[in-house]
Amino acid sequence: MTSENEEYYKERYQEVKDKVEYKDFLKDIEEITIENSESPFITEEQVVNMAVEKYAGRENIQQTHTNQVQKISSLVEGNGNISIQGRLLSISNIKTFTTKKGREGKVANLTVQDTTGKIRVVMWTDNMKYMSRINEGDIVKINNLEVRKGYTGDLEVQMRNNSSIQVMPEEVDPELPKFQQNITNLGDITEDGEYNVIVRITKIATLREIKKEDRTLKIITIDVMDATGNMEFTLWNNDTELVETLELKENDTIKIIKARAQERNGTFSLSNSWNGRIVKGDYDLPEYHQEIFKIGNATEKDNVTILGVLTKIYDTITFQKNDGTEGHVRSIEVTDDTGSIRVTLWNKETEIAMNKGDIIKIEGGTIEFDDYSGDSYRYNTGWNAAIVLNPDIDEELKEKLEQIKNFEVAKIKDILDIDQDEGREVDVIGRILAMNDIREFQRVDGTEGQVRSIELADETGVVRTSLWDDKADINQGLGDALKIENARTRLGQGTMELSVGKSSRITIPEEDEITNLPSYQQLEQDRYNDRTISQLEENETNTKLRVRVTTINEINTFTRADGRDGKVRAVYVADETGEIQVSLWDDATDVKFTEGSAIIIENPVIQLQENKLRLSISGSSTIRQARPEEAELMPTMHEIENQLFVEKMIEDIEDDDQHIKVKGNIQEINGEKILYAMCPNCNKRIVQSEEGYICDHCGEKIEEPDYLMIIQTVLQDETGSITATFFRKQAEELIQTTTDEVIEIFQQTGDESSMSSKIEDLIGHEATIIADAQYNDYNEDIRLNVRRLVIVL
Repeated sequence: MTSENEEYYKERYQEVKDKVEYKDFLKDIEEITIENSESPFITEEQVVNMAVEKYAGRENIQQTHTNQVQKISSLVEGNGNISIQGRLLSISNIKTFTTKKGREGKVANLTVQDTTGKIRVVMWTDNMKYMSRINEGDIVKINNLEVRKGYTGDLEVQMRNNSSIQVMPEEVDPELPKFQQNITNLGDITEDGEYNVIVRITKIATLREIKKEDRTLKIITIDVMDATGNMEFTLWNNDTELVETLELKENDTIKIIKARAQERNGTFSLSNSWNGRIVKGDYDLPEYHQEIFKIGNATEKDNVTILGVLTKIYDTITFQKNDGTEGHVRSIEVTDDTGSIRVTLWNKETEIAMNKGDIIKIEGGTIEFDDYSGDSYRYNTGWNAAIVLNPDIDEELKEKLEQIKNFEVAKIKDILDIDQDEGREVDVIGRILAMNDIREFQRVDGTEGQVRSIELADETGVVRTSLWDDKADINQGLGDALKIENARTRLGQGTMELSVGKSSRITIPEEDEITNLPSYQQLEQDRYNDRTISQLEENETNTKLRVRVTTINEINTFTRADGRDGKVRAVYVADETGEIQVSLWDDATDVKFTEGSAIIIENPVIQLQENKLRLSISGSSTIRQARPEEAELMPTMHEIENQLFVEKMIEDIEDDDQHIKVKGNIQEINGEKILYAMCPNCNKRIVQSEEGYICDHCGEKIEEPDYLMIIQTVLQDETGSITATFFRKQAEELIQTTTDEVIEIFQQTGDESSMSSKIEDLIGHEATIIADAQYNDYNEDIRLNVRRLVIVL
């Protein structure tokens, strides 16, 4: 309870303080609130009024005489457990709402008249069972009612869960006015007021929304006709749901009870009233014959109805309106037996679920000359158009339109046929077999763009597909199925590719569309050749490696010949047959895996560098985490190490040994000089002079050098000793201190040897390393470059 509520409760309590304690008064308010929780329109004031009335003892309140019939003119706010009897003048349609508890509720209104007056009766969800038992004109007795003040300020009676309605015989009250439901022709409506009409629906416009201050109004306009004329009938807000609830469609005949007529600019229109009702029926009305415009005869024309097949569907575009609100627009293409036309849909129309191949009828739009296409026209739906998907049409016309539906999904092998012309528009379904990151670029006009390349595969082949701008931002990943409509073919590097831009559409295919599409695993198996590291050959393509990460090096930055910055990271991977370096470039350097991770590499570039095969991840390559079922079939890191890293005694090491495991005591370690300044541009070592750091290779003065940590040790076992050098991360792991931390210590102390005592404490400790042997020409001996520090004891 808020302080504001409490003040109000205490103020109202003064009216009954002599008859009830304050705590019991609050309890009554709580009980009444719970009892009326399903009513969305009840106010706090009405709840408190009912609590006060319980004790106020006002005259005319009949709390104890259940079902006593009262005259409508004698009703007083707060009366409970009363009955009324009278002529049922009107029944509203059932409307739905959401209760305060989030459940769906229903409400309807009756108008009842006795010899003293009229009153509205509000029915709720539990009372809807009576709707099928009553009709306008019946004499009804309605029991267990409560009198309240309605939202308009007038009295009304509300039914409760235990309320009931009885249809009474005519002789029960001969004095009641006879019921007469007058039907007015549309042509006879000449002034504002309420009318009953019987009409045929000729058009149901698409739902529209109007932004008004802090709320949004909903509106559906229905065109209706009878033998005397035509008129618009408007449904507002919750009433718009009646189209779906009553399953209203074009050509239905309906009776509208208590339709409100209003004149504006010399024209009358109808709208549904609160107490009004729409009744579907088989009423005797003239048939409606609609003129269908042939698309091939397009010329500038208003209020046109077209009927054809949806041959293209473009994605919805969001834009900013002049008033700052968000708008939506979408283009589709409609084709009949005479031609095609582009159709512009606006706002709520863009949300209509439609598929290529649907038959579509659009009414009330305008054909305009299309300034952007040069010599053709477009159809603009405008404010009051109606869209009907797959309408009821005669069989002859339906058969003619069915012949236009020639939307065969292309097989990828046919797309790859270079004898076909470029620029064809095709529909294709496939799975994503490879997927690159989004790449941003700048167009000639200075605007920014983005593109993502994927490889799309079906059972017949694989096609490289470029997704441009907003199409690049897809949620699907490897193995997911895509349906691309209106993709355009183009000749790439000796083969056909697909380009997916503004005029294309990406959707998720239906289950029946991918029945024959192979699984991702099957497509992978057909596409790539499984290889172990020892089986790789230079320049081999379409290879697939199942490996584990052994080492992840730091990112190196560099400047390309064209001045652009670049990044590269070396990662080492291994299987039971060998280890190999993989170069990751630019955005790919941001790896998500860790050392020991099982990964899959597909279609890497395989090159021979310094007499060693190395892998590089290019635009057509894929590197990803292995799925759990894939990782289970791969050797563990321990098994790979036992197979791959041969342990050697120091005296047995040869100058071409790679990936050997060496164990020895640290006999010597150099802690005096462990940091070396590096040029951030070319990554070459630089030396400080009186003028600061100057790179001999670049010729530039370096304000902030990078630093490389190098620690040289001598390892000894029972067979001999050997120099072993730790670089970068391995050096950090050896002394358990990062390069940045060492730099900070040196800056604080001003002494590059300030850590030497800590480093030299490692002398005598046993170290196990994975290393490559290299012959040192200067000293004419073999030395070790540490690849990985296994353990220090």
